[in-house]
Amino acid sequence: YLLCTNPEIQKKLCEEIDRVVGVNGKVMIEHTAPSVMPYLNGIVYETLRLYPPVPEDVKVALRDDVLPNNISIAKGTSVSFSPFAMGRDEERYPNALKCEPERWIPFKSPNLFEFPVFQAGPRVCLGMNMALMESKIVLVSLLQRYTFSLLPGEEEKISHALMLTMSLCNKKDLTSHE
Repeated sequence: YLLCTNPEIQKKLCEEIDRVVGVNGKVMIEHTAPSVMPYLNGIVYETLRLYPPVPEDVKVALRDDVLPNNISIAKGTSVSFSPFAMGRDEERYPNALKCEPERWIPFKSPNLFEFPVFQAGPRVCLGMNMALMESKIVLVSLLQRYTFSLLPGEEEKISHALMLTMSLCNKKDLTSHE
């Protein structure tokens, strides 16, 4: 979606892919490193920031605890947080609603508690590194062969539904999931 609505970003990413992998070259795991393809890494992290797969989550305190902002949490208390809202925080991400892959170049791995797309701490996603690598390999493979765009009028129809995972709908009234 971000590549369709930001054709200049898609063009720049395709140029990086052509330069590093080649038009018909085989993408290798080594190509997915942020130091090798920084723009690819940037667009993957921007996508996760703006459209996290799990937009809201709830945790239950297993014991009395204190949050980093000194708020006390009693054992058994449910605490909800929103990676979707956190990724749109203007204090953390200036121009937060704008897709800017450059904000991740040079790459500095984000604090997972501040960028909880894959959870953090003892509950961090075991498949995080594999998911990042796979998404980069698939994206490169697709962009070596295709470019993506939306038909006129389609962008206005797209909205998002909060479900267990982020869901893309192509009707504003969200009936495309019925």
